Amino acid sequence: MLVDVTGTPDFTRKPKIELHVHLDCSLMKNALHRLGEPINEADFRRIYTAPERCDSLLDYLNAIGPSCAVLQTAPALRIATEELIRALAADGVIYAEIRFAPHTHRNGGLGLDAVMAAVTEGLMAGRAATGIGAGLLLCALRDYPPDRNLPVIELAHRWRDRGVVGVDLAGDEAGHPAATNRAVFDRAHELGLPVTAHAGEAAGPDSLREVIELLAPARIGHGVRAIESEDMLAEIKARNLHLEICPSSNIQVGVFGAYGDHPIDRLSRRGLSLSINTDARTVAPLSLSLEYRRLAKCFGWQTGEFLAHNLEAVRHAFLPAAGKEALSARLVDGWGGKDQVVARTSAQRL
Repeated sequence: MLVDVTGTPDFTRKPKIELHVHLDCSLMKNALHRLGEPINEADFRRIYTAPERCDSLLDYLNAIGPSCAVLQTAPALRIATEELIRALAADGVIYAEIRFAPHTHRNGGLGLDAVMAAVTEGLMAGRAATGIGAGLLLCALRDYPPDRNLPVIELAHRWRDRGVVGVDLAGDEAGHPAATNRAVFDRAHELGLPVTAHAGEAAGPDSLREVIELLAPARIGHGVRAIESEDMLAEIKARNLHLEICPSSNIQVGVFGAYGDHPIDRLSRRGLSLSINTDARTVAPLSLSLEYRRLAKCFGWQTGEFLAHNLEAVRHAFLPAAGKEALSARLVDGWGGKDQVVARTSAQRL
């Protein structure tokens, strides 16, 4: 267990925003049952979850294989997406951005648009069943050449009015520089697609600097190794970049040795814009409510911190202004009112 959460509050009913969760890392057991593949909990954990401590990010990425193997048909993609949204809603999430790489779901013969049709059908079914908001982020992959990633950007543009809210760069950061796919993200900007990018997890500040300078993202997936550079911290703050932080995932892949070593509290107190996310809900068996309990236990976070960072998540979500206003109002109401935001601001040590 990463952190003993005995005695911490249950955050399940609190409204939350999740900006960083991967579809192929979050295959729900219910989805397998609906697909005619019933499985008990022990076997589900054995097959579909990664070790509590991986040797590296690449070791973690390899554990995604069994889930990705399932997600190669239209029914599997539709049902998996719907069941993930149901799980998010049960966890108190009121808005989520779900990311996946469409070109990794074609082994069963689906074309890219057929993949999108299945996922968006599941997205709509999940939203209708739960009432929560959700959008899709399409991932280009670092270990794929530009000619394989560029169609994903064009795909995102075609499906933008049907659930897609932005694009991402994901994959093995340490072994594959972002510069290789610079032209891919130049095209994303030409099309007006919001951009986030994984950086500053498996590699340090230089990787962050490369992504910021070459890809011009509005958000950074992880970004936690910015703590290693005062200059990088200042640049992230000056550019108003938002960090999508996934503490338990970072511990699982070995970026930090223990939860107490994670810099999320230090980043928060330095005044950086950040949100709290799971990254995965199966490969790393996790919920956002459990992540909140770990933060409460390890760093003493209370309502003020959680509300402030959920409001930052809304502010940086790839949503129209009207949608952000409605979500912010629900967050403030659900966490006890605007005075909690004031309490957080006054307590912040910059």
